[in-house]
Amino acid sequence: MAKLSWLQRLYWKHLSKPVSERALFLHVLERPLTSVLEIGMGSGQRIARLLALNATVSDTKTIRYTAIDPFESNSDGLPSGQSVLSLKAAHRILSERGVKAHLVPGEPASCLARIAHSVLPSDLVIIDGYWESDDVHGQAIAQWLPRLCHVQSTIFASKKPGEAFEKIPVPSNALPTIQTKAA
Repeated sequence: MAKLSWLQRLYWKHLSKPVSERALFLHVLERPLTSVLEIGMGSGQRIARLLALNATVSDTKTIRYTAIDPFESNSDGLPSGQSVLSLKAAHRILSERGVKAHLVPGEPASCLARIAHSVLPSDLVIIDGYWESDDVHGQAIAQWLPRLCHVQSTIFASKKPGEAFEKIPVPSNALPTIQTKAA
């Protein structure tokens, strides 16, 4: 495991940008990534920054990554200045960093039910937008979240895309342990 200098740790804890993602950076400093589920990739730069930070603090070579995002089909509702991430560009961002990703195009309401039984529970769950919303997407996330995490997972969510991430409690009915995928 690589050791960060005090100056590097100071930067990631207090000076890293964007400020809205600083909680994620601090989490990766304390617990390197092994598996990630991201609902809403945004521009793809968040996971690129997290993977770069993870490479400096961990020797872990394989990271299980799953993302649900509308990709090209969602041009409205984005924060100002943020471009739409294409599925091809998302694969490129992740493959350049050595991550074999499972990218699921579509809205959370339809995708979560489709993947909930085929994707293993993740150690880190990032929900960018949709959290605590009364629409169909927020309800789907609340329904399927216990199946997509385990009791030792960490969940970060924002109510709207681009807002600051807050750590939220793991659902009480989350899976008790990390399960291995059946052959």
